[in-house]
Amino acid sequence: MAFDDIIGQARIRKLLQRALQKGRISHAYLFIGPAGVGKEAIALELAQHLLALQRGADGPHEDSRVRNLTHPDVQIVFPAPANLKEDDRARIFASIVSDPYQRLSPWANPSISIAQVREIKRQAAYKSFEGNGRVFLIYDCDRMTVEASNSLLKILEEPPPNMYLIMTSSQPSLLLPTIISRSQIVNFGPLTTLEIEQALEKRGVIAEKARLVARLSDGNFCRALTFLNEELQEMQNLALNFFRQSVQNEYRQLIYVQDMLGAVRRDLRTVKELLSHTLIWVRDAWIYKEIGATSEFLIHKNQAEVLQKFNQHFPEADLEAAAREIENAFELMQRNVQINLILIVLLNKLRHYIRG
Repeated sequence: MAFDDIIGQARIRKLLQRALQKGRISHAYLFIGPAGVGKEAIALELAQHLLALQRGADGPHEDSRVRNLTHPDVQIVFPAPANLKEDDRARIFASIVSDPYQRLSPWANPSISIAQVREIKRQAAYKSFEGNGRVFLIYDCDRMTVEASNSLLKILEEPPPNMYLIMTSSQPSLLLPTIISRSQIVNFGPLTTLEIEQALEKRGVIAEKARLVARLSDGNFCRALTFLNEELQEMQNLALNFFRQSVQNEYRQLIYVQDMLGAVRRDLRTVKELLSHTLIWVRDAWIYKEIGATSEFLIHKNQAEVLQKFNQHFPEADLEAAAREIENAFELMQRNVQINLILIVLLNKLRHYIRG
């Protein structure tokens, strides 16, 4: 995958290409931005260019070993359970090789351990296998434990020669400020709806479905790919039901949360997806209230009647605050707070904001 094949992010591609051409390379990069916008894909591509530059190659050099994760001087670290099995590691690597936009992450709240960072330090202390330097990619580096963060900081303070760190983060607020200050920051923005739509069509998705999925994905190409692989209509209906439960009394909400979690087997990933779709319904209701059914920003254009009835019933609803509460619920899930408690509190707060 060459820089030109990356979805969107034209400004960042030009920035990195210019740095490579002028030899102004940082020993540590930190790619910051929303999930699913190509940070990991560009990190993998940059690794290939860095090794080519060290080798003295004239211009971009395609090395299939980097892309296939078999190059001895390229290592990837990602959040995982402490007892990660080799079969699971192989599955994660295979998903990256197949599509760097679709790295598997089958665990609810994995972390990067100090053992993983110590292994980086151990390998960095040795000469690279091919004499052209080493590149370490740390995906979701904000998932490092406190011990791992402090250990990584020592590498950043005294980086070995010809060693490059390329880190990605969707939640930089969780990182040590000293890690951020010692890295070259590259800020990524969401992908546009058109960029996602065109990328999906290149993958063979019919235009009408690509358009709908692109609008639902909220600038996140990974989410768009997830929508293609799931029963989209079913999830939208589940989310609409959750949205409707937000105006019920506390007892009904409690029963609903228990039943819903039982139906999805308390799967955190499913609950997160449910809340993602619920957030889309809330934003659509907000847009409909402010602009009306003709707005080009509406995702559920074909559900204008539902949105109209909702706004008629709850004209004083504070939908902006409701959207913030759903986003806060996502953050709580990252902190291992009990799912049922998060959902019960969320529904209670939504009732307050929606009923005005």
